[in-house]
Amino acid sequence: MKQASFQWQLPKKQELPETFIQTLKEKNIPLPLGSLFWNRQLQTPEAVEAFLSPSLDTLHDPFLFFEMDKAVERIQQAIMEGERILVYGDYDADGITSTTIMKETLELLGADVEFYLPNRFTDGYGPNQAVYERKIAEGIQLIVTVDNGVSGHEAINYANEQGVDVIVTDHHEMPQDLPGAYAIIHPRHPAGEYPFGELAGVGVAFKVACALLEEVPVEFLDLVAIGTIADMVSLTDENRVLVTFGLQTMKQTERIGLAKLIDVSGIQPEGLNETSIGFSIGPRLNAIGRLEDPNPAVHLMSTFDEEEAQTLAEKLDRINTRRKDLVEVITEEAMAMVRPDDRINVIAGENWHEGILGIVAGRILRATGKPTLVLTIKEDGLAKGSGRSTESVNLFEMLDSMREWMTSFGGHHAAVGLSLEAVNVTILQEKLNAYMLEHDLTSGIDLAIDAILPLAAVSLEFIDSLQLLAPFGMDNPLPNFLFEKVSVTSSRTVGSDNQHLKFSLIDETNQQLDGIGFGFGSESLEFQSDELSVVGQLSINEWNGKRIPQLMLEDYQINALQVFDYRPKRNQHLLNFEEKTLFI
Repeated sequence: MKQASFQWQLPKKQELPETFIQTLKEKNIPLPLGSLFWNRQLQTPEAVEAFLSPSLDTLHDPFLFFEMDKAVERIQQAIMEGERILVYGDYDADGITSTTIMKETLELLGADVEFYLPNRFTDGYGPNQAVYERKIAEGIQLIVTVDNGVSGHEAINYANEQGVDVIVTDHHEMPQDLPGAYAIIHPRHPAGEYPFGELAGVGVAFKVACALLEEVPVEFLDLVAIGTIADMVSLTDENRVLVTFGLQTMKQTERIGLAKLIDVSGIQPEGLNETSIGFSIGPRLNAIGRLEDPNPAVHLMSTFDEEEAQTLAEKLDRINTRRKDLVEVITEEAMAMVRPDDRINVIAGENWHEGILGIVAGRILRATGKPTLVLTIKEDGLAKGSGRSTESVNLFEMLDSMREWMTSFGGHHAAVGLSLEAVNVTILQEKLNAYMLEHDLTSGIDLAIDAILPLAAVSLEFIDSLQLLAPFGMDNPLPNFLFEKVSVTSSRTVGSDNQHLKFSLIDETNQQLDGIGFGFGSESLEFQSDELSVVGQLSINEWNGKRIPQLMLEDYQINALQVFDYRPKRNQHLLNFEEKTLFI
């Protein structure tokens, strides 16, 4: 037997109402997709129509934000009086795109504007008082934050003392006590009336741009799509509209730097989609902020110089390659330090690069199913790093109850950043284990399954029809399908280190389906069973002019007795002592 790596959440059996079936027919939606629409709360003709036909006309009024009118008047006043304005951003893809939009909007209005992205290592996240002091001393008279600021009390108080107003535009968790900014533009502001609270930082910056320009600036939608997808916010409602039109804008972008970045990423512009942004464009923008000064990324997004654009795009590509190499090395070292008896992983290493510890924590979370903190122990005796968690364990709430053991801490349900004295790491591990036990919190990552299908249901037409649900992302994921009681007719490992697995499934009716499992190469012998249940996404493998349905393996389990012959030396490296196994 082989246990699934994830906790499968099977779909509820749902008898679709006849009125809804009629809606599907009227919209030319294949009936097998009906349950997917229904389970994603698309249950009325109006909801289905809005989902299938997003329109910029449905974007919400930016003046529904609390204090939007106040912020616009202050910015207009600064422009008319020739005040020097600073756009203060963040060092990730959301912050880079937010900063670019705000800078270009103010430039269109004739403002005297400059921008600054904080350095992760010297400035930290959010408003930095030392930077504010320096910029105000240089003559800055108004500060506009993007993708940060809602927790920047000290720096904003300093600006106020110097007679410099700060307008905060942000989307992060709001503290109980808000800073004394001139205006706070936030989609979830308790005093506001904005109907959609899930905008990314770039979405909030875009809405400020709409209010200032008194129109929807479609030329910014490419940046909005990148920041929204990269920040992994909910791709529903207004975000779905922004990303849908942003992807169209990207395919014919006039941004020289973005075009160069698309080129060095190896993407064909006509094939741009949410996946290529999430796995190629976003990581390259994020990488520079993880390892170096992020400000050149804004120059890349806004330059009119082709030579500069090419140079900067290649620089981001090189940094991303270095980032990937660091992640591989540190992940391997950190995985070797995992202790199976811990209920939550707290892993600390000497002088690991702190810029990529969040990625490493995410990988270990996925491998172990347990919330994970990965820390680097610095020469000053501090341990600093990031944490990632499952849907069922609120990591922020857990650590918030232990603030006395940390020198700094922040984040949200699934992702945190923290630092503490290195000598307290062991104590933190003990307290987290005790918290998990006391609150009866279980580990494991949920895997939502959209439908249980027979192999006969898979066709090119059915897979093509899934694009009706695109663009995919948070709260609108690429569907996972479960295929039960299938066998493998053939399998082989592929890749430079045989780390991936290609296979063919067959069922009792002799229907077949090809599949590939990235990272499943070491489990090739498991696929000799006749009682497999496999979960994955459906795609089309296009090769040599042919289009073939393909399953992208996500997880599997086996409910039958398995016997393996490890006598050949070539198989002995595959011995796995993690499962409950009888060895003879």
